[in-house]
Amino acid sequence: MKRFLVSWPVLLLAVFVVSSCGKEKSVEEDVSQYYIKCKIGSVDKTFKYALTAQKVAVSSTETNYTFSGQANKDPNNLEGVGFTIRFQIPPATGTTYKETDPTNDYLLACIYNPNTNDQSKMFSSDGAEDNPFQITFTEITATSISGTFSGKLYPLTSSDHTGDSAVLSNGQFKLKLQ
Repeated sequence: MKRFLVSWPVLLLAVFVVSSCGKEKSVEEDVSQYYIKCKIGSVDKTFKYALTAQKVAVSSTETNYTFSGQANKDPNNLEGVGFTIRFQIPPATGTTYKETDPTNDYLLACIYNPNTNDQSKMFSSDGAEDNPFQITFTEITATSISGTFSGKLYPLTSSDHTGDSAVLSNGQFKLKLQ
């Protein structure tokens, strides 16, 4: 399963790009209650545009949750964050899921684009032992999902963990499930 994680950043990048290209729907519903926010390094970030939270039954035993958001509604600004978790067990609130978990119960990945088309300048989770990407769900309903997240991300195209990185902390999300 860990070998499969190597391809997760590429899969997550594809999901992230597709979701960020979608048009926002004009609805009467108040969407201001939904968000993804965190601190990246020492900078507070809020991702409240093109928000996506999808739950997909991959098979009878697997369910995939994918979340993403953009920092700006300007289509030329690519700054955004996305993460996904594929479960082979039912997700539970109050449980912390880490990308370094040795079981095969779930797979977890995250990507952050600081506003670039250059993949070498994007960041993804890559099994940081000292600060692995992790999610804790605080509420899961039929229509929304919320929780917390944090972790250290590395350049998408590099396996070097000694260079540049992006540390996500104080992450929170509340999203409408689609």
